[in-house]
Amino acid sequence: MKTSLSQAIVNMKFDEIEALVQKALVAGKSPLRILDELRSGLDIVGKKFEKQEYFLSDLYMAAETMKRALDVLRPHFKKGEIKSKGRIVIGSMEGDIHDFGKNIVISLLLSHGLEVYDLGIDVSPAKFVSEAIRVNADIIGVSALLSATQPKTKELIDELNSRGIRNRFKVILGGAGVQKEAVEWWGVDAAVNDGVKGVDIIKSWVEEKKNAKK
Repeated sequence: MKTSLSQAIVNMKFDEIEALVQKALVAGKSPLRILDELRSGLDIVGKKFEKQEYFLSDLYMAAETMKRALDVLRPHFKKGEIKSKGRIVIGSMEGDIHDFGKNIVISLLLSHGLEVYDLGIDVSPAKFVSEAIRVNADIIGVSALLSATQPKTKELIDELNSRGIRNRFKVILGGAGVQKEAVEWWGVDAAVNDGVKGVDIIKSWVEEKKNAKK
């Protein structure tokens, strides 16, 4: 039975996805069409996760499958063919070496057409800010699984305020132990403990900025 690219993502065909993408390219399917099919599969995965039909491990495997597919597909795009919908710098806060959730979010963001700059783990507040300035980001994404590292987000916000550029960036804090009150505690624009919800918020910010330019 023929497996579609969308189904391959939904069914987490990690070991088969590279060959499936190559086969689609050889058959003459355009890279953009392939990307749309892959994205539709990841959208289905996200909905299944929200309905609790998929677990976090399934979301992770689907994201990794998508990442592998994008690695094959990316060299086939013409320069400027993919229009960036927005730019985000993302990393795990200083003192936090966890990146499981962050990596899932990165794959989801890439599949939705965002330009992602992964700063890795143990990232200082100052580095978040300097990198956001350097790449002219729209959004700063902070992952802080440990409750002890979450307060450092306020240092990031204070750094933005001291430079007079707070309004230039949206800041989102994410992590399993993050509470919604973090918006008031640390001054971020959004705080989530669900990666899929975080991606939805980021997408809404990108859309808002796009509509504001019209």
